[in-house]
Amino acid sequence: MRSPMLRAVRAEWTKLRSVRSTPLALIALIALSLLLTVASANGSTFSYAGPKKYDSSTFVHRTAAGDGTFTVRVAAQQNSAAWAKAGLLLKDGTASGSSYAALMVTPEHGVRMMADGEHELTGSGGADAPLWLRLVRSGDRVTGYESADGRAWTRVGTLTVAGLPTAAEAGLFVTSPVDGKEERTGPGDLRMHPVATLGRAVFDHVAFPAAAGAGGWRQADIAQPVKKGEKEEMADPVAAPKPYREHDGTFTITGSGDLGGLGMGGVGQLGGQPDLVKMALDDGIQIATIAVIALGVLFITSEYKTGTVRTTFTASPRRGRVLAAKALVLGATVFAVGLVACVAEFLVARPALRDNGFAPPLFPELSLTDPATVRAIVGSAAFLALAAVLSLGVGALLRRAVPAVVLMIVTFVVLPIVAQSTSIGFSDFVGRATPTAGLAVQQTRRLLDTVVTPWVGFGVLCLYVAVVLGAARWRLAGRDV
Repeated sequence: MRSPMLRAVRAEWTKLRSVRSTPLALIALIALSLLLTVASANGSTFSYAGPKKYDSSTFVHRTAAGDGTFTVRVAAQQNSAAWAKAGLLLKDGTASGSSYAALMVTPEHGVRMMADGEHELTGSGGADAPLWLRLVRSGDRVTGYESADGRAWTRVGTLTVAGLPTAAEAGLFVTSPVDGKEERTGPGDLRMHPVATLGRAVFDHVAFPAAAGAGGWRQADIAQPVKKGEKEEMADPVAAPKPYREHDGTFTITGSGDLGGLGMGGVGQLGGQPDLVKMALDDGIQIATIAVIALGVLFITSEYKTGTVRTTFTASPRRGRVLAAKALVLGATVFAVGLVACVAEFLVARPALRDNGFAPPLFPELSLTDPATVRAIVGSAAFLALAAVLSLGVGALLRRAVPAVVLMIVTFVVLPIVAQSTSIGFSDFVGRATPTAGLAVQQTRRLLDTVVTPWVGFGVLCLYVAVVLGAARWRLAGRDV
C-alpha cells in the first residue's frame, strides 16, 4: 500500500503533465535559453595582437663552456607582479629571441621551467623564495631541479634545447611583466589598465662552472622588439633596471619585461581571465527563469481560479502535504529539463566562444567533466528548480497568477537590470541578498566583481525558498479556500 505522501506526489504529477501550460513552459525554457546562449556566445569576442613570444629581462651572466651544473638560491623576490620571474638562464648570447633554457620561481605561481618560449614544465605550484634552483646541462638536454634547503632536490623535468651553443651565456635573470590592474567603475563594468612593474630579486650560493674566456659577470638589459603588426603594450612609465650589485657572493638584481611563449608563464594574460563557464550559462539561464516562474505560479493558482483546489484538499486534507508534493514534483521536473537545457547551452556555447577568440593557449579548453564545470551546470539546473518552487510558494500566498508572476519577474529580472544601471553598492546588495544570489553557483573563477561565493549565494536562494514555503504552508492551514 502506498503511503499518503506517495499518493499525493502521484496525483500532483498527473496534474502537472495534464496542464497545457506545462509543456509550453518547458519547451520555452529550453528554446529561450538556447537562443539567448547562441546570441550571447556569438556576440562575445576576444583578440590578441601582442607578441607571441617574450624575451626581455635583466640578465647577469658569464660565458660557460660545455656541460655543467648551475646552482643558485633565490634568497628573496619582490612580489612586483604575480608572474614576476627570477632564476637561472642559459642562453645563446644576449639578443632577444635567441635560444634559451630557464628555471625560475614566481611570487604566486610557483616554479616553472621553459625553453625557447615553446616548452614549459611546472614544478612546485606553491613554492616561492627563498628557494634553491639548479640546471644541469648535458649537450642539448637541460634538466631542472628545485630544493627548499639545498640538500634534498626535486626534479622539475628535462627539456631539449637544440639551439643552445657549446659556449652559452649562463647567469641569473629577473623579469617583471606589465600587470593588469582591474577596477570597478560601475555595476557590471570592469576596467583594466596596464601598469609596468619593476622586479627585484636577491641571489646567493651561486655555484657555476668556471667561466670560459676573459671577463667575469656582465649585465645585459634584454629588450623586447616590437614587430610589425604587433600592438605594443601601453603602460605607465617605470624606472629602468639598475646595475646589479654583488657583495660577498650575494647578487641583487632588478628587472622588468617577460619571458615565455603565449599562454606560458602568464604571457598574454594581462589582467584577470573571464569566467567562460559562467559566460556560457548565465544569459540563457536568466531568460529561462521567466518560463519557470510562469510554470511555478500557474501550477497552484490555476487550481484556485478553477476551484479544483477544493477537490484537491478534500481528497488530501493535510494541506502541507499537498504543498510539499507540488514542490517536489515541480522541482524535480524543472531540474531534469533544466539540466538538459544547461548541458545543451554549454555544448552550444563552447565552440562559439572558441571560434571568437576564447581558445588555448590564452584560455583553457572547456571540459564538460571538469568538477567546477559540473557544479556550475548542475547548480544552474538546481537554480531553475528552486526558482520554480519559490514561484509556487508565492502563488500559494497570493492565490492570483498575475500579481504572483509580476512579483517574481520583478525579483528575478527587473531588479537585477535596475541594479546594473544604478550603483555598485546596490548592485552588490541585489547580488548578495536577493534570490538572484543563487546565480553565483555558476561561478568557476573568483573575479573582482564577485560579491558572494557559489555555495553562499545558492544558500541564500534556498533560504528564500524555505521561508516562502513555510509562509505558504501556514496560510494554507490557517485559511479556507
